[in-house]
Amino acid sequence: MTPVLRRAIPVLMATLAVAHSGCTSKTSERAPTGPQAPIAGEEGSYRSMVAPPLGFVRQFGILASAGVTANGTAVVVGDVGSCPTPSITGAGLSTIPPFIIHPAADAVVCQAQTDATAASTNLLGQGPGGLLAAGLGGTAVGPGVYSFASTADIAVGTVFTLTGAGSYIFLVPSSLTANVLSSVVLIGVDPCEVFWRVGSSATLNGVNFPGTVIAGAAGAGSVTIGSGMNLAGRAVSLTGSVTMPGTGQFIGGCSALVPGGGPSVPVLPFGLDWALLALLVGIGVYVVSRSGAVA
Repeated sequence: MTPVLRRAIPVLMATLAVAHSGCTSKTSERAPTGPQAPIAGEEGSYRSMVAPPLGFVRQFGILASAGVTANGTAVVVGDVGSCPTPSITGAGLSTIPPFIIHPAADAVVCQAQTDATAASTNLLGQGPGGLLAAGLGGTAVGPGVYSFASTADIAVGTVFTLTGAGSYIFLVPSSLTANVLSSVVLIGVDPCEVFWRVGSSATLNGVNFPGTVIAGAAGAGSVTIGSGMNLAGRAVSLTGSVTMPGTGQFIGGCSALVPGGGPSVPVLPFGLDWALLALLVGIGVYVVSRSGAVA
């Protein structure tokens, strides 16, 4: 089946899934966001910034280095893959078409890993920005670049608020933890404009979490997405695995098909796919008309 025929029907399904996640897919790089006025005493937190070029990462909802595991039911709006270790386990793991699960460490997955490393470097180069305390629960920030002394944490049952349109970049040297029943509230914020560069591992056990999470940026690191978590963005591990213990995870909403990023299928010369479609329709009409004549 050609790309035109293969993707025509699933596009509507993907659009509905994106709407469900509350995040608009982005298919082009964004222009720099101008400096914003500081709030809550976070002087120096705001500066001119730009969302990093993502390349093939844009097509993925989950991207790992050492495998992907889902223990229960998990739905991903975006491709799922792992390179160099192509281990994908979990009968309940599924993607919304036109996105797919890559069973092998193919060229698309491995290029996405390369692009993810480049994105991580880009994010680091935009820091350090304003320094935040490790405990984010009960605080609010506006658009900007932020860094931490070591870890970042959203305590059990607390809320971290992002307010105002623009890009948000969080540079976490060590680990990131969103504890049980924690949440991130967005006020006028596009989740696809939120980026977390995590030096080691990211553990997301809260109710919801926004943005692209890139773990393992400074060494060994994995991403854990807890039961019932709604990750409005994507999970990337540069050096480890992405695991989903429990069940009921929903990941995605920021992914978009990238030219050349589809599965390996034969591609007909330009225009020939539409000619083939017209031929098939003509055959169908002929068969129907002949059936009527015989009757």
